[in-house]
Amino acid sequence: MKRRLMACVLAGILAATALGGCSGTTETVDGGDEVTENVENKGAEEVVNEVGNEEQITLKFATGASECVTALNTIFSNYNSEHPNVTVEVTVLPGGVAGFNSAMASKLAAGDAPDLFQYQWGSQINTYAKGGNLLDITDIGIRDTIQDIKKPMNVYNGKDYAYPVEFSLWGLMYNTDIAEKAGITETPKTFDEFLADMDKMKANGLEYPFIVPAKDGSGATGFVFCYLHQIVSGKNPDFYYQCCTGDKSWDGEEWRTLFETYEKILEYANPDSLGLDVDNALTRFAREEGAFMVSGPSTIKKLEEMNPELEGKLKYIPFPLYDSEDEYKTIADFDSCISIWSGTKYKEAAIDVYKYLYLPENNTLLAEARNAVPIVKGADTSFVDASLQDQIPILNEGKYVGYSEREWIPGIKEIMKTIVQEWIGGTDLDTTLANLEKEHQRLLDADKEFLTGFEELRSSMRE
Repeated sequence: MKRRLMACVLAGILAATALGGCSGTTETVDGGDEVTENVENKGAEEVVNEVGNEEQITLKFATGASECVTALNTIFSNYNSEHPNVTVEVTVLPGGVAGFNSAMASKLAAGDAPDLFQYQWGSQINTYAKGGNLLDITDIGIRDTIQDIKKPMNVYNGKDYAYPVEFSLWGLMYNTDIAEKAGITETPKTFDEFLADMDKMKANGLEYPFIVPAKDGSGATGFVFCYLHQIVSGKNPDFYYQCCTGDKSWDGEEWRTLFETYEKILEYANPDSLGLDVDNALTRFAREEGAFMVSGPSTIKKLEEMNPELEGKLKYIPFPLYDSEDEYKTIADFDSCISIWSGTKYKEAAIDVYKYLYLPENNTLLAEARNAVPIVKGADTSFVDASLQDQIPILNEGKYVGYSEREWIPGIKEIMKTIVQEWIGGTDLDTTLANLEKEHQRLLDADKEFLTGFEELRSSMRE
């Protein structure tokens, strides 16, 4: 496949439209109650034991990723061509983690869940498995065909209940043309190289090499999360758990070093960061008024549309925060995963469809639909934008760290965004760190079950 990675602009329309064909009707379902565990169900007396027999089988597949609908229908149409007695109907549940989980909770409680479903990779897998809602897929032959799973959120009591679909990335947009004009020929891979390159850019007339849109909380914390993923959790995967138990502190050395490093970077950043939103930051970047900006890779395409002369000049790189090039890793994690409902009437057919989804060519279709990188070994990556191609060998070598905040207590990310904005605005570091510690503890005190669930998750992943 030689197509370029592109955003599915019509995803919202496709999500609500019947796409026809043998994949059946695509429909949108409203959300329901809060997430609950459903330990009943589980099995219908009648189970189909053969794929390809004369009985007509209809499986339901639900996704919260509406942009995947076209790819899913293509895949299931092809499957039906090979297995005429099996039809797979795609349903779009409400987008967003909370919306999807709420809708699924209602369906699980009613005993009418989809046979297969696609949702965000994270601790919710464990919650579904604990409730008895997921089919054990440990031995269906998928695990060895996909890239390494660094944090096995898909494991409960030693069994696999989901597998990831695609990699998403986080890091820096990098204008290589600005770099070359400043005499820079190599991509920076250490922090010292990074600072030295920005010095060269400034000497060549670029006033602010690093663009920070801190008016938006996500823009203010872009660097913060890069540092947490790569340096803090990358070197100590248990760091957040230790913060929860009191063995580590949000007022400790790790956080102090993070903010001290951020302060060095802000010396090269636009001084009006607190008044700059993301849209205007991208406008500046498109005008080549900056060479670095933290963002997701899909922004590359948007920038090239804003300024076609940027095509071929932009590269997506990991934040060069390391002391040594040997430590160089990218930030990548799994966006979504797929599970099979334990109550499916057609267990064997559901497993067969599941395995079909993880064929390299089908995984490529799903990854392309989400502007992401395939998870299956040997999947075609030629469609991936040129700006991302340097990341492929790094991922293939397993040199990546995940998104550490997937484990955090709900609410702390939004609090962090506000506190970081206040720090950029002049709040001293001691007060900033004390506020982070206080607010995190407040959330833990208000949700006594969080730590217990976190410990259960860690325990089940180790077994």
